[in-house]
Amino acid sequence: ELLIVVAIIAIIAAIAVPSLLTSRMAANEASGIEGCRTAGSAEVAFASTNNAQYTTLDTLWTQGFLDQRFQTGFNGYTYNVDAAQAIAGVPTIITTFAPPNSFGIIATPTQGLSRFQYGIAPDQVVRYLDVPFGDTPPLGLAPGDGVGKMTTP
Repeated sequence: ELLIVVAIIAIIAAIAVPSLLTSRMAANEASGIEGCRTAGSAEVAFASTNNAQYTTLDTLWTQGFLDQRFQTGFNGYTYNVDAAQAIAGVPTIITTFAPPNSFGIIATPTQGLSRFQYGIAPDQVVRYLDVPFGDTPPLGLAPGDGVGKMTTP
């Protein structure tokens, strides 16, 4: 009887663990999107008090517009500004903007914790950018598409 109970628990665990890992990854990706929105809002808040001039993430951290998590990364993402980054098929809305006249913030996933790279620019649209680790791209999104965009069948 004990052997049967252990076998049932093992079967349930084998079913539950992959679902748990997938759910965690989806939550991290939602956090990455929200992190882009937060960083974009911080840039706009900074610009509204500094003659419409954007700044770097370092300045946003030191002046209290963003907390320290954005410096080290959290929930499977690190955040950076890389104006020279070229991602195939991505509009220049993200890849060519640099302070003080513009900004582009990129959320880069940590392998095993999240899959998709996102970015935000002055238009405040979070865009899907890339799949850095060879995972399957999200259904219906091409690099540069806004996350949450409406599609027609």
